[in-house]
Amino acid sequence: MYRDKVGQLVASPLVTVVDDGTMTGEWGAIGIDDEGHPTQSNTLIENGVLTDYMWDYIRARREGRRQSGNGRRQSYADLPMVRMTNTFVTAGKEDPEDIIRATERGVYVAKLGGGQVDTASGDFVFGMVEAYLIENGEITEPLREGNLIGNGPQVLKDIDLLGNDFAMGGPGTCGKDGQGVPVGDGCPTLRVKSMTIGGTAA
Repeated sequence: MYRDKVGQLVASPLVTVVDDGTMTGEWGAIGIDDEGHPTQSNTLIENGVLTDYMWDYIRARREGRRQSGNGRRQSYADLPMVRMTNTFVTAGKEDPEDIIRATERGVYVAKLGGGQVDTASGDFVFGMVEAYLIENGEITEPLREGNLIGNGPQVLKDIDLLGNDFAMGGPGTCGKDGQGVPVGDGCPTLRVKSMTIGGTAA
């Protein structure tokens, strides 16, 4: 999705995205990747502009780049490939309560469940484990059995408010080509202008 777009605006100017394998205590912290290269903090998107990619040994050598410590594999029976470690959206400046008050009608997602992403198109579906309606700037009724449906690159462009309450989420697993590795993710409270919500009626 982001091939040949370094230097281009690919997200809201509010958005900075980092992948950091050095975060002590986080699920995706590995210190040294599976190719023997030290992990590091890699800024992928800065103020909406794509600045770099994650790199493993083979792709870095082919492109004449430095490795970024993202060569990972599930076990010694598998070949390393480019994988995330702890990937997150950094904090913004807004008070989370002000974001809710500024939203006339929406959905407040307190906790996401599992989902899947089409890496060729960026389309995704994620389950909402805990979610509520926002009506006239207030959190009201709970929702159940709902899904968030959207396109990742478009969602990054549609973020219009970013909270100051950054936190990492719980332990996760990233699956790719049949391999699973432990990863972390995090973000502050943020508002997306538009997204599809699907599910059954209450």
